[in-house]
Amino acid sequence: MVDKILFTSNSKSNCNSNLTLVLHQKKKFLLLLVFFFPLFCTPKLGWIRTLPKEFPKDSDLLLGSYKRPAEKKSAMGSKDFQLFWTESIYIEPILEFKKIWREWKVYKDHFQFRQIIGKGSIEKSKEWVLLTTKELNVKECRLEQTKIQITKQFTNRIPCEVFVVDSTKKFEHKLLYYYDGKSLYPLQYESGYTEANFGIAWESDIPYEKTRLLEIAIRKYGKKEFQPHVYHHVKLD
Repeated sequence: MVDKILFTSNSKSNCNSNLTLVLHQKKKFLLLLVFFFPLFCTPKLGWIRTLPKEFPKDSDLLLGSYKRPAEKKSAMGSKDFQLFWTESIYIEPILEFKKIWREWKVYKDHFQFRQIIGKGSIEKSKEWVLLTTKELNVKECRLEQTKIQITKQFTNRIPCEVFVVDSTKKFEHKLLYYYDGKSLYPLQYESGYTEANFGIAWESDIPYEKTRLLEIAIRKYGKKEFQPHVYHHVKLD
């Protein structure tokens, strides 16, 4: 009887040990899966910083302004704070560009203005346009004012004559755009040179190829009203 009890006890001990080992192995497997999953699932996006090498370069690009749709970002019904912004790309005749981001933060008794202008060169190959920024200028100012009249022309002017911040520096940034003959679609969302981890390239499959997934992504991001992507051609200057 004693032998039987001892045997049963050892059996339970072995089962517990085996169960602990299995659980430990599963835990290690799950940890490895969590670690390596982003490596396999995150798209390889290096191609959105360069043109396809096999395509010949050209300069068939409409000149003038391309503007991104913009809406107020302030909270609905807010009386003490409003946020306005504009974004545009200006294409110059010698394949150079200016990328302009402006923001107006309007408070009850003052407003703050910030502007970022990137300048650089353009390379184009068929429907792909690469903007390489080489210089960045940042301006900031604050204007005390108790009564601010918000009109449709409010975002068409720079409010301050003197800027607290006015700096220009060398700045290296490259981003590829899809060009359909009238609009520019960045392959990754970017606003004021701050990039986010989503966009057309994140939902396409084969670099530089007009696959079905790419076409779906272009239509999707071309229609976005919140965080709009596309820059539409406005006019020739």
